Order: sequence, then C-alpha cells, then structure tokens
Amino acid sequence: MSELITVNIPDLGDVEEVEVIEICVEVGQVIDSEDSIMILETDKAAMEIPASVNGIVKSINIAVGDMVKQGMPFVEIEVVKDAIAVEKEIATEELSKEPDIEKSSDIKKINTKKKSELITVNIPDLGDVEEVEVIEICVEVGQVIDSEDSIMILETDKAAMEIPASVNGIVKSINIAVGDMVKQGMPFVEIEVVKDAIAVEKEIATETPDEIPSIIDAPSKKTVLSNTPINFNNSSIHSGPAVRKLAREFGINLKDVKGSGPKSRILKEDLHSFVSHKLNNNSKERIGFQPSQPDIDFSKWGIISIKKLSKFQKTAAKNLHSSWINIPHVTQHDDADISDLLSLRSELNLEHEVKVSPLAFIIKATVETLKLFPTMNTSLNAEMDSIIQKEYFNIGIAVDTPDGLIVPNIKDADKKSILQISDDVIMLATLAKERRLKVDQLKGATFTISSLSGIGGKYFTPIINPPEVGILGLSKTFDSLSFINEKVVSLKTLPVSLSYDHRVINGAYAAKFITEFSKQLNRIEFLKESFNES
Repeated sequence: MSELITVNIPDLGDVEEVEVIEICVEVGQVIDSEDSIMILETDKAAMEIPASVNGIVKSINIAVGDMVKQGMPFVEIEVVKDAIAVEKEIATEELSKEPDIEKSSDIKKINTKKKSELITVNIPDLGDVEEVEVIEICVEVGQVIDSEDSIMILETDKAAMEIPASVNGIVKSINIAVGDMVKQGMPFVEIEVVKDAIAVEKEIATETPDEIPSIIDAPSKKTVLSNTPINFNNSSIHSGPAVRKLAREFGINLKDVKGSGPKSRILKEDLHSFVSHKLNNNSKERIGFQPSQPDIDFSKWGIISIKKLSKFQKTAAKNLHSSWINIPHVTQHDDADISDLLSLRSELNLEHEVKVSPLAFIIKATVETLKLFPTMNTSLNAEMDSIIQKEYFNIGIAVDTPDGLIVPNIKDADKKSILQISDDVIMLATLAKERRLKVDQLKGATFTISSLSGIGGKYFTPIINPPEVGILGLSKTFDSLSFINEKVVSLKTLPVSLSYDHRVINGAYAAKFITEFSKQLNRIEFLKESFNES
C-alpha cells in the first residue's frame, strides 16, 4: 500500500525567502526518512531539509537557485512502509528471474564454434634502460581487444610509449598496475586469442537479444507501487551544511570522500583527511594543479567537429602542464649574428658534397657554451636541496611528429664532429616520425634545443623538460641591418630564446650564457675544425 504526500517548505523563522543551493534527490529515487531532500542557504548558514518519511520521489517542483518561502510545496513522495526494503525485494525478485545465460543454446554455439588459445604477452625490448614506469592501463579483464589496440602506456623522462596488443582476443588477466616499474621480458597480460574476437563480440550482441529477456523490462508484481523507474543506485550523501560548504570551497566532490560518521556520514575530519592524502601522495593529479576547461556547447554558434586526442598527446599535455606548474620559468631573449656561420656551412657542404643543416653547428656551439656554464647542465634533486652536476653532454632535440613533439637526444655530443651530430639528428628525427625510437634514445638528456627556424616566428617561451634546468628555443632567421666600422651591413640574425629554472639559474647567469652562446656561433675556425674531426 502507498500514499502520495506533498512536502512543503518548513518554518523559516523571520526570513521571508531563502535560496535553494542543492537538490539532494532525483525523481524515481528511493529515499529514507533521514535522507536530505534539499539544502537552503541564508546569509549566515545552510539548512538541510530531511525527507521525514520513507518513499519514492515522484516529482520535484523547484530547482537550484530558486527562492522559496514557508509553506511552498516542493516535492511529492509516494510513501511506502519500508521503501528501502521494497527496493531490495524488487532487486532480489528481478535477479531471480534472470535467465540462465549459461544454458542458452545460442550462446553455447557462439562460444564453442570459435577456437581459442591463451598466450602471455611480455614487456618488449626497452633498449638500454633497465626499468620504465607504467602510467596507464588501457584495457581491463574481460575486454575484447583488437591487435591494434593499446594495452598499456610506458613513460620515460621525455615521452610515452604505447604497447599494442598485437593479437585479437579477450583479456584474461593483468599482472601489473599503474605506477609499477617494469623490465624487458616481464609478463604483464594474458590474452585468450580468438580468430576474430571483435566478430564474436558483435555476433553475441546481435544474436542474444531475441533469446534473453531484458532484466530491466521484465514485469514484476512489485512495480505497481510506482509507474516511475526506481533508481537502484541511491546517491544520497549524508553530510551537514558546514561540511558541504567546506567541500564547495575546496572544490571536492563529496562522492569521492568516504564518510566515517554514522551511516557513512561525511565529517569535516573526512574532508581534511581527503585533502591531506591528495597533497601527500606522489600522484601527478594533485588538488589545485589539475588542468580544467570550461564545458561550453560551441555548436550553438555554428558547425563543429570533434577530434579525440591520442594517448600520446594527452600524456604530453599532462607533462607540459606539470612542468609549467612546478618550475618557475624565466625566458631570456637575444639576437645572434650567424652570417659567418651560414657562409661556412655553404662552403663546407660544397667541399664535402654533403647537406648539413645549421642545427648541427648550433648543437656544437651549445655544448661549448655548456662547458663554460656548467650549472645549465645540471638537475635539481628530488628533495630540492642539492643540484646534480653532469659531466656528460646529451643534447635533446624537439622533433615535430603527427603525434606531437617528441624529444630524443644525441648522446655524448661533446665527443662528436658536426658531421656525426648531423647524422644523429637525421636518424633520430626519422625514427621519431616513424615511432620507432628506443627508450634509451629518449632518456638521459642534459639540455634541450627546440628549433622553429625552418617554420617562422620571432621569439617564444619553450617549456623546460624536467629534470633539466634549461632549454634553448630557436626562431626563423631574418635579415637585419647593423652599423659596423662606420658602415651599414646586412646580417643574418637568429632569434634565440633561453628558458631556465629560476630555482637553479639566476638572471645574470642566464644572460651571460646566452651572450657566450652568440660568441660560440661565431668561432668559425673552431667550427671548421669540428666539422669532420674524428
């Protein structure tokens, strides 16, 4: 038996109107007498309005932001003697009517006519790197996957690597977790290989509906209590007005917080513990540091299309955001005269019948500058109380690929000729665009160069690649006029942008570095000797 009642706004005291700041229920929801229906807010406090009866919400006549008065009807509830018990009874009864899927002849036919084999997939060759971190698991147990689907993503210091399934099948077990450090040859997933797993999945979806009655649509004697579907996932959250206000101030979703009070009621202490946990864990997703975008429906103003970011692009975005948030970037700009360097390049290319780009010369000049300013070739330690000086020079180069920027590095650039550096640049750029780089080629950089000289622009702020403390940005060379020895001369000018970590590098040091770098670009005899040195 049931009864429909209307719940009105209670006595508000001397206040004529108050604002509705939260609706805690929804139509069709089964509620208990102690559940909060809505929250009202005055200038001084928030007030929860309890249901006071067990039942099912039939209608809600107000919305968030409305101003309400005493006696105003705001919700209709179908009163049930024990709504929660009814809810459980309905769920039990419906589940008991679930057909025996295991006995379905059609399902048996589908499953038995496909041959399968259980295989173990191991971590592939990681190059010279011993361990890499798992940053994402792309599948779950029971999922039907295709050979081209990514199973997991590994992260190095500079890039992310997707590991494909390579076979069609069904994921049977996953032996690793996000955050684990994995090595080459380590087993990480078991796949039941099916001749055409995707076809099996579609076949099951197509053939079973006629044979298997819907549990949701199955008739029940109990459903006569209400013509409105019952929400079996009761989302009511027990918490006081002060707790809800504090959660709003922190930007915390109460659904993410586990309550320690009676009936799992969320207390202030639970919020404090939640915040403390988020701030103290080593996760990249920390409160106050998560990127956000406004949710706007741009289709209101015209035709739009949506293109999903690749997993690599999403990972790169997170890394760039983390770098920008955690490192105090400062950028120093300058113009470098490379007129003589370009003339030397043309001369040497013609003499040796090669085609060496200016970048190879610039990398050599960068290494010589780093030798004179070694602090730019350091890293800040994890405790941020010491700097780590590196006696080797591995120069990262930012490569533009269809998947975004990838930064491999040239190992021991100080020990290589300009010709050898040029060969390395071409090789690494090719491998990056083909996504065939090894992990070792992406790790261990000490300083990075990002060159836009072949594209255009004049000055920019390159983002530092942690744990490095500096990055050099190059823009498009332009012609400029200068007054030298009482004559006006035309120069080939290279715009240079040096971003540095201000925790390690101060402004004076950076200015001296970029000035010395310009000098190194004009050490023509040194560059000539370094062109083909063994």
